[in-house]
Amino acid sequence: MPAHFDWKRTFEQVAPQLVLYARQIVDSKADAEDVVQMAFVRWWRRFPDGDSAHIPLLYAAVRTIALDQRRSDTRRVRRESKSDIALPHENAPSFDPPAGQQEIASIVDEALKRLPGQQREVITLKLWGGLTFNEIAAMTGESINTVAGRYRYALQTLQKRLAPMKDDLLGDPAPPPVNVLNFPQAQEALS
Repeated sequence: MPAHFDWKRTFEQVAPQLVLYARQIVDSKADAEDVVQMAFVRWWRRFPDGDSAHIPLLYAAVRTIALDQRRSDTRRVRRESKSDIALPHENAPSFDPPAGQQEIASIVDEALKRLPGQQREVITLKLWGGLTFNEIAAMTGESINTVAGRYRYALQTLQKRLAPMKDDLLGDPAPPPVNVLNFPQAQEALS
């Protein structure tokens, strides 16, 4: 193993984005963390030298494991719903915002949930995962144009949905630009 590669540091840097991505697929944060841990184990077994160029493969592993887990959970819920014991199903992937930003994160999370699943996946991989369109296309088996289109449509949809709340989301709006022609000194200078 190369001396310069540090598994712990890589995990600390990449795991939060992977958990966010997994939470878009599975039902809870705990499930997402389990998925990420399983993906890292697979990655480590396949690439024991830990080449960071293979990090996009972690996203592919997270996707595969999360989809498998979601299918398994869906079957389990179906079985349980047929019995007399029906457990409430926690199902809202969400962010872990810093203190004071919970409301904003909730608004953005709701807007993300309303996107079609494929668009939400691309947005999450691109913005929070930091993957390129090429990497996302390879991972999902779609063309780069399809991935880029989903990203563009998702951004347009989010922009439209969040536009009425823009000032609330960004805080105090910036003061209007100063028109220098309203100042007597500027008018004199231009005369």
